This record gives sequence, structure tokens and C-alpha cells, in this order.
Amino acid sequence: MTSKPRNRHLRKIDAALLSAKIVKDGVEIVPVLAPLKGAVGIVITILETVRTITTNKEDWATLGRRLSMQIQSMQDKLSRCPIPHSTQLLLAVNSYEQKLQNVLTRVRLASGCGLPKRFLHHQTDKEDIMELNLEIVDYLTDFMRDISIQTHETVDQIKGDVNKAKDGVERVEISVDAIGDNSHI
Repeated sequence: MTSKPRNRHLRKIDAALLSAKIVKDGVEIVPVLAPLKGAVGIVITILETVRTITTNKEDWATLGRRLSMQIQSMQDKLSRCPIPHSTQLLLAVNSYEQKLQNVLTRVRLASGCGLPKRFLHHQTDKEDIMELNLEIVDYLTDFMRDISIQTHETVDQIKGDVNKAKDGVERVEISVDAIGDNSHI
């Protein structure tokens, strides 16, 4: 019970766990109740497993919602962006979106499993959720790097275009000056 329970079901499980642990401590003190110690231990193990399964289920759902919102937000922002998109930018966005979609598919597959499978995987689910969160962070880092590179390349291209335009304007000014100098002939 390291964190505050997120829902009523978990609070009930935590209350039952606390009660079972109190009973277990009481059974250890009173020798006549010693045979109950094993039964109470089994109840505690079952309650802890149910708590872990419930927490994992919520964590899978939270991860799925977060991914869905992130994908939708990115699509919305990209569709409303007034700046024309370069091919490289679109490739980076599409690659990132595809990676997020793949993770979302894996989350849906994992979270959609029935109770028997959740029971069998309740210990590894927490690790899997953490690994997927880290994978998402890695994908975001790669995406931001790609966008940064693309932005620098675009800025450099714009600077080059501006310098070419300035050179053209200076040549036109020189030509106008030359025409103006020749007009007295």
C-alpha cells in the first residue's frame, strides 16, 4: 500500500488486506489460533494478487488513453498547420505516428486479455507497462531529434534563398545605377 488507491475497488481491497494482516498478526500472538496463520497468509496473497491485477488493468487503460490522445493531438495539429510540410517532415511525423500506433496495438492486445492470462502475467505486467512507457519516450526523443534536424535544414535553406534574393536585388540596383549613369550619354 505504497500509493493512494485510485478507485473504490482498490480501496476495498486495501481495507481487506489491512484487516487480513491485522488478523495474521493477532494469530501469531495467540497460540491457539496458529492453524489460521496459513489460511490468512493465503488470503493475503490472493488479495495482493487481485490488487496487482486491478492496478495493472488501470495502468494498461491509462497508457492506451494517453497514446490515443497523443496520436489524435498530433494529427489535429498537423492538419491545422498553415505551413506547407516538407517530405522529410511528413516522413518523420508518419514514422513517429506509426511507432505510436504499434505500441497502442500492443497495449490493446495486452490489456484485452482475460482474467486467467492477467493472473498468469500479473507480475510482469508492471514491467511491460514501464518498458512501453520508456519505448514511447525513446520514440519521442528520436522524433524531436528528426524535427530539430529538419528545422535546421529548412532554416539553412531559407537563409540561402534570402541571400540569393539579396544578391539578385543588389544586381538589379547595380544595373539600375549603371543605366542611370549611362542616361547622360
